[in-house]
Amino acid sequence: MNRTPAGRVSVVAAIMVGAGALLSGILGYLFLLWGVPNVPRLFILQDPIGFALRPNALPLAVVAMLLALVVLIGLTWLFVRLVVRGALPGRGSAVFFGTWGAVVVASCIAGLVRAPLAVAALGIPAEQSEILMIQTFQAVTASASWGLTWGWLTALVAALIHRSAPAAAPVEAGVTSAGSDYSAPGATTYPPQQTSADTTYPPQVG
Repeated sequence: MNRTPAGRVSVVAAIMVGAGALLSGILGYLFLLWGVPNVPRLFILQDPIGFALRPNALPLAVVAMLLALVVLIGLTWLFVRLVVRGALPGRGSAVFFGTWGAVVVASCIAGLVRAPLAVAALGIPAEQSEILMIQTFQAVTASASWGLTWGWLTALVAALIHRSAPAAAPVEAGVTSAGSDYSAPGATTYPPQQTSADTTYPPQVG
């Protein structure tokens, strides 16, 4: 397994996902102010975190947005790290599809975490369960759709970083880089056998 670039790739992926989520939320809010219709806006640029940094924003909505952002970044870092550690050196396709799937799953979970707080911020009565379910479904769907639509960008960068990482040089069993004897962990070692000198016997007297 290639564990060398796992930390670097996961950090870059987490930063890209966090910055992309914030950028999508800001642009979505600006498009809403500019009067862009919902049909092209919601299909092209979803809001995975429920951007709430706007005038007269509800405190609970801001908390829901920040919580979703933290969950999205943290899970992306974790999932991408596991994907890269499990990928063979040079297998960029495995890292690409694995990272894309990781972004989709992390986005979906972030939407699930955000949904209860976002619904509570709207002040919908508990008796209107149908509306609560619709709002929860929309929050989760928007997050998952964003990961599916834009997660390939993060996956492409992760795959390029993984492919550009130098492969670790193989170490021959029993020899280290300095040429000294080497034993793998857990292997049984034996002391070198000494060649005994010729044994002479006195002549026998008949």
